[in-house]
Amino acid sequence: MSAGAIAAALVPIAALLALGAGLRRLRGFRSPDFWAGAERLAYFVLLPTLLFTSIATVDLAGVPVGRVALAVVVPTVLVTGVLFALHRIVAPDAPAFTSVLQGSVRFNTYVGVSLAVSLAPGEGAALAGIVGAILVPLVNIIATLGFEVFLVDRGSLLALVGKIVLNPLVLACALGAAVGALPFEMPDVVLGVLDPLAAAALPVGLLCVGAGLRRIELRRHAVGLVAASSVKLLVLPALTLGGLVLMGVSGSMALVALIFQSIGTASTAYVLARQLGGDSSLMAALIAFQTAASFVTLPFVLLIGSAVLT
Repeated sequence: MSAGAIAAALVPIAALLALGAGLRRLRGFRSPDFWAGAERLAYFVLLPTLLFTSIATVDLAGVPVGRVALAVVVPTVLVTGVLFALHRIVAPDAPAFTSVLQGSVRFNTYVGVSLAVSLAPGEGAALAGIVGAILVPLVNIIATLGFEVFLVDRGSLLALVGKIVLNPLVLACALGAAVGALPFEMPDVVLGVLDPLAAAALPVGLLCVGAGLRRIELRRHAVGLVAASSVKLLVLPALTLGGLVLMGVSGSMALVALIFQSIGTASTAYVLARQLGGDSSLMAALIAFQTAASFVTLPFVLLIGSAVLT
């Protein structure tokens, strides 16, 4: 994969993020309720539709799901263990640590799927759905442990477990796999309804991510920003690359898995930090910083990854 191909995939994503940030400052688009509604539409309807239709209509019989799972799960768990052991070093207090933890392992699904679609035409969304179905439950469990162990909110565990089980992205991937295994294809009239919804998922989602970016206070959050961003954008991609090589995963599947482990943290992490007593200010800074920084680190990660994995 050439540097030009990577740039061609990243530029439209950056443009939509910038457009969302710009729209958020215009008078007719400043309402928080407008963006909250758009984000709910993208997360609960549009993106699940994209993942469902992609997985249901693509032949994934040859995808090494077990090996991919090991290649992404083991590095994520390893990084989590190290962060727990070093929690007094990477964060000044318990609320800040929960934000560092989320910033180290969670990922922005909209950016990940957009890159996968651009760099692996035809199968990218389906492959992204597989990686997401593996990682989304895992990183949510890790976030839950962070809040529970550090006693930010003892009553949160049951609610978060319910959210993990009923996560719309995981459910959409599972349903898509089930439909794809049926001995017949979905009727054209059904796809005629679902395809326009799927097509709207990524632009709407990226606009919402851009609108949600907040100002970064570097001096106030320097330690947390450096710790979480180093892990998320450098350490975790390097470990995942090694895992993919050891597991013998190559081609588009390996590249999509590497993408999800190399992009900035999820914008929804801010909501979780605010609701459960985490350091929401640090979380907002991490989201904005990693979103911007990932556009610097991603080209190098993908160039190395494409040379090693393809």
